[in-house]
Amino acid sequence: MKAILLTTILSLSIIVSSAKDFYIANIGNDNNPGTQKQPFATISHAKEMVREWNRTNRGENITVWLAGGEYRLSETLVFGMEDGAKTGQMISYSAIPGEKPVISSDVSVMRWERLNKMPKGLPKESKGKVWVAKVPDNVKSFNALYNSQQMLPRAKTKGMPHLRKVDSKENALYNTIPLDKDIIKEMFNPKNAEIKVIPGYAWVMNILPVKSVDFANGMVSLEAQSTYPLSETHYFPKAESIWVENTFAGLDSPGEWVFDQEAKLLYYWPIDNKKPGDDIVMPGLVEMLRVEGKIDYDGLNDIPVYGLCFNGITFMHGNRFEASGQTGLGLQHDWERFDAATALVRFRGAENCIVDHCTFINSGGAGIRLDLYAQNIKVINNDLSELGGGGVLLAGYGPGTKDVNKNNEISNNYIHHIGLLWTHSLGIWLWQSGHNLVSHNTIHDVPYTAIAVTGRINWDKTGRGECSRTVRWSEIGEFTGKETWVERERFLHGRQNRIEDNDLHHLMTVMNDGNGIYISGAGKGNIMRRNYVHDTPQQAAGEALRCDDDQNDVLIEYNVVFRFHTFGTGICSKGCNHIINNIVASPPGKVERGMLSLEPNYTPNVPSKLCAGSLILHNIFYAIESNQPFVYMDIMANTIDNINTDSNIYFNSSDPKAADDYFILARKYGNEVHSISSDPLFRNVSIGDFRLEPNSPALKLGFRPFELKAGRIK
Repeated sequence: MKAILLTTILSLSIIVSSAKDFYIANIGNDNNPGTQKQPFATISHAKEMVREWNRTNRGENITVWLAGGEYRLSETLVFGMEDGAKTGQMISYSAIPGEKPVISSDVSVMRWERLNKMPKGLPKESKGKVWVAKVPDNVKSFNALYNSQQMLPRAKTKGMPHLRKVDSKENALYNTIPLDKDIIKEMFNPKNAEIKVIPGYAWVMNILPVKSVDFANGMVSLEAQSTYPLSETHYFPKAESIWVENTFAGLDSPGEWVFDQEAKLLYYWPIDNKKPGDDIVMPGLVEMLRVEGKIDYDGLNDIPVYGLCFNGITFMHGNRFEASGQTGLGLQHDWERFDAATALVRFRGAENCIVDHCTFINSGGAGIRLDLYAQNIKVINNDLSELGGGGVLLAGYGPGTKDVNKNNEISNNYIHHIGLLWTHSLGIWLWQSGHNLVSHNTIHDVPYTAIAVTGRINWDKTGRGECSRTVRWSEIGEFTGKETWVERERFLHGRQNRIEDNDLHHLMTVMNDGNGIYISGAGKGNIMRRNYVHDTPQQAAGEALRCDDDQNDVLIEYNVVFRFHTFGTGICSKGCNHIINNIVASPPGKVERGMLSLEPNYTPNVPSKLCAGSLILHNIFYAIESNQPFVYMDIMANTIDNINTDSNIYFNSSDPKAADDYFILARKYGNEVHSISSDPLFRNVSIGDFRLEPNSPALKLGFRPFELKAGRIK
């Protein structure tokens, strides 16, 4: 907390004490001198003036003050080497206190006319309610649309289940999809409709352009390949997992729209059923602002841009980024793209920069990316919401010896209602990035996982497997991918990250097999500490805290898991990781596999390993119903002789003997010798008050009391 507050104070003091100030207002003029009374009009011109000033002056701090109002961009603002600060200097682009500057790429839609001729497939209920406008020829395409309040939903059909079975042997499982031939005849107008689909594994979704449709046989051919086979999901075999988007057949509710790219016509059913005004805007860009140094991709010597601060600015109305499966350049499970322009703000080759008190809202892509070389960058005190993609992504170089994405801070941010278009999006994700602090963030209402640290790689030299084209083979040398985690760890740079004091709730609202905090395929020394994962009632929820395949040497301590739906488990570990002094309490409803699960490591091409050496000490597991087992017994029976687990409390308020069978098994191998089944005497578990009474038996077992101060510090 002190570090966060100190950072904020320092950044504000830098702004206040600037030696040189420039001013911008959207009513200004770039021929002006850039003073408060005669401001510039554009950020790009102010950037040029800062560059010119810095060439001939000693390196005093500079602030460019932005007045309130909208600044529309037609191309990405790029801050290159000449735009960075000198040693000891900070260059800030900051909102004038009390004002709200907004950076967008809006293109207004004009000259609306009521639609008189009904296009093929348009539902009857839309008759007389749809308006149409001609889109300028220079607007190539867009996949998001906005009014002054929100992102408007693109028209899509009702969800349909997969017709292929899981064990289907059909060819072209990745680029064709069968649909009921009796219902698809009206679905593919206009021609640029897309398929949104959750494929055979429910932890990813794809948006795939349609190549052609065989209406007679009900087969849709796609322009791109999906991540996994286009067959029914293992988790929800009868689920609605396929939608057709940007189709007249789906234009059946107010607020929805369709863009006919070939005819350059936009169709829209107004929310208020009135003629659309000039507040309907198309996005021109995915990426609004990029800080970019000199990237020596194949070499070792990137040169970063230094010392830029962005404070109090709102970024909004970006386009949706494009992605598909099986490119070899998707990050784990194709949740995002490697080294790509998918976010509103991007740092690519940057150091000692700050994003502070900014807002990222109503956009088709992600919020912020830190790519390749990114060090000592602070993303603090920001609000990120209503985004089509994820919140904050740190993505270093692929596996190799080049480890330059590190020592960053992602703290005190408020992230919610993201993943509106890409529903597998994560709140905060560190991929091949280490030595970072992720603390005091509040994340809720996300369709998938809240926080992840990963580096999962398909070691495939053909370049088709997940992340395989990111591997730096020239640095790795002879390598098969069958080596142990210890042998591969030096190439897995997601190490020694501290995930601390975060408040995570209402997760997994759409997807399946996700988590509160997820670490997998990363390096050593990561820590999950004092996080609060709670109130996630969705049946689709997986694990609250999880070390998945190919992961070891994680410390999980002082966390609270409360009312997290354990379709999977409360805490899951698939390697040698240490679970110490945590509380897992009151899962709602039936627990499928247990509140704690230690499982074999199912890494492809690597022999299955158990959790040998794991420490499970001084934890409290508190169940409230008879159908809530503490441990995943089918798995624990194969691991109990390889781990050290003791001095834990396993208490079920409705079944005092619930832990007996587990104790019998564990004690055969010298484990759980001092563990007990006894009420830990929480102050009030029903409302999440986990303070212990003075006579709590947990204290006698060595449980160390702690007070949660998780979440954003206001």
